[in-house]
Amino acid sequence: MVDWYFKRALLVDYFISAVVSGIAYCFYYRYNFAIPENEVLLSLTGDLSTISLTFAGFILTLLTILITFKTTAHIPTDENQHLIPLFDIFFYTPLYFTTITLLKNAIKSLIVIAMIGYVLKLVLHSTTIRYLIFFDIVSICVITLTLWRNLTILTLIMALQRNRNSND
Repeated sequence: MVDWYFKRALLVDYFISAVVSGIAYCFYYRYNFAIPENEVLLSLTGDLSTISLTFAGFILTLLTILITFKTTAHIPTDENQHLIPLFDIFFYTPLYFTTITLLKNAIKSLIVIAMIGYVLKLVLHSTTIRYLIFFDIVSICVITLTLWRNLTILTLIMALQRNRNSND
């Protein structure tokens, strides 16, 4: 299940976000639930956009570290594989490139969310600002799912290290 999700991560994230936002939209019209004031919505959108950019920066840092470590990694061979650190072996597996792709896509997704949020803050008319709540719901979902996915990646890397250490 996790592999299936990782292959379609952005599509699944945005689909789930759209469904949650759509459900909130239906509740808004069906039950007429209250939406925060325009100032609160504008502030929330700005905060979510800032959080999104900050999180993208953290992921970019992780990506830079992984790429930098790969440049100093030893190439494993049959003779020296048991002597090479696990991280060096990880850098020469398909998992490394999958991890890099997932991290790059997470950065792109978070930047898109941030830019859309900032643009909406700038261009929405005061009569349509109330609809920012639905974009904010999408933003919260995408940020949360991206965080979960990146924590899952790190957990899998740590499990790989743990398995390697227990085999030594």
